[in-house]
Amino acid sequence: MIIAALTSFCFAFLAIKLFKPIAVDVGLVDKPNARKHHDGQIPLIGGISIFAAVLAASLLWLPNTLELRMYLIASAMMVFIGALDDKYDLKVRIRIVGQIIIASLMIYGVGGYISNLGDLFGFGNINLGPAGIIFTYFAIIVVINAYNMVDGIDGLIGSLSLNTFTAIAILFLISGNNNGYLSYPLMLATATLPYLVFNLGFFKKYTNKIFMGDAGSMFIGLSVIWLLSMGTQGENASFRPVTALWICAVPLMDMLAIVMRRYRKGKSPFKPDRDHLHHILQRAGLSSRQTLIAITGFSVLMSILGVLGEYFQVPESLELVLFIVIFILYNKYARHFSWKYNE
Repeated sequence: MIIAALTSFCFAFLAIKLFKPIAVDVGLVDKPNARKHHDGQIPLIGGISIFAAVLAASLLWLPNTLELRMYLIASAMMVFIGALDDKYDLKVRIRIVGQIIIASLMIYGVGGYISNLGDLFGFGNINLGPAGIIFTYFAIIVVINAYNMVDGIDGLIGSLSLNTFTAIAILFLISGNNNGYLSYPLMLATATLPYLVFNLGFFKKYTNKIFMGDAGSMFIGLSVIWLLSMGTQGENASFRPVTALWICAVPLMDMLAIVMRRYRKGKSPFKPDRDHLHHILQRAGLSSRQTLIAITGFSVLMSILGVLGEYFQVPESLELVLFIVIFILYNKYARHFSWKYNE
């Protein structure tokens, strides 16, 4: 487990060094425009490097299970579609079709789906039966795009994904019933660290900036929903489904809030704008680094509350109500400040 995580960390560094010149040569770079304010052309290889590191560590150290094979194949497809999107700016419907195909591979390849939502209303577990297949398609697409949409400033997608993977690893650990899955979030977390070093410009003498890219953010989202499905379903589940909301709180809240605001304005929910939480905080006067710290801090706090709720077995219905209340407050104040500081 530890060896796999360390291998993932080392391979991520090597992959970044290897892929950077290749990305520049083939034009896999991010260029400044009206929405993207940065200097120069930045290689979009963060996610590709993380996937390459996880792939290498998995093949070297993890048991060759059907679940692992399906995850790696689906992830490779997701990274490929994301890289095409980074390069050619694919239409939304093409990306969604690709995500549906990948979701089908994960559902039918492994033969599992989200069928139990837990005791959300205090009347017993909600078992979806065959309808769980439709719900799983929905959940996969939502989580993939939630992490994709939140990637807006340096360090944000890396910090949020690191928080999520760490929280999942802790949940697997404290459950004492991780079904051998603990290595997965640890590998993903350690592979994310080198990306953050380059993305945030630590050790600038030795590192040049890179971005995650759609390939990375969609791969992160796919990995998150896969781990959550593995952790919450089956007789030997490691944690309850409601806990997933807390450890993915910021991407889910930001996506739902922005979709609601775009719908009220008559805009497509997939049309990019500058009304995400990080945009609002920056217009309110926070620097990019202060915005990163504020959002990451809120995300970590929500994850801590979710992990504590799981550890102390707080009633699921109470956790759901608290989460909804926090989201309502979040959406109210985000909308208020969006109008107040609108450019």
